[in-house]
Amino acid sequence: MSGCGSWWGWIVALALLPALTACGSSSGPESISLSSPPSKPAAGNPVNATPRPAAGFTPLPTPQQVISEVGVGRVDPFAPLPPSSGEAPPVLPEGLKFSGVILASGHAQALVQFQGNAGSLVVGDQGGRTTDLLPQAWKVAAVDVAQGRLTLATGPEPSSPKITLEL
Repeated sequence: MSGCGSWWGWIVALALLPALTACGSSSGPESISLSSPPSKPAAGNPVNATPRPAAGFTPLPTPQQVISEVGVGRVDPFAPLPPSSGEAPPVLPEGLKFSGVILASGHAQALVQFQGNAGSLVVGDQGGRTTDLLPQAWKVAAVDVAQGRLTLATGPEPSSPKITLEL
């Protein structure tokens, strides 16, 4: 057992040796020196405000150049985007009347009248194909019961222009 204790003593001594020697230094306070601040340029030698770039490098734009290139954003970032192809916004078809919304069996439905017919529409209904309550190729894009809104797409494609009707 005494052999085991002497090993622990050596291990502790070796572990503490770097800590003890690190705290000591051979140089005293007389070896510390402070550097003097840089001297000011002479009045006759003005500092060049626009340094020239080294050969082969392209100079960076100035802050004024960067700011001037930033385009002004939209006035209202939450407003609907204008039609991209320059087309006029869709117009509500003559005789289409949006009467209300209901939630029946967990499905949102919009109540409409069109050309003497009345009934309900659900998302995905397409005029001339699945319903006679919409003009040809118009499609129900969304029915929002909480807000009382019906969104119609003027064509079957997802990118077709849309019109939103509110109660």
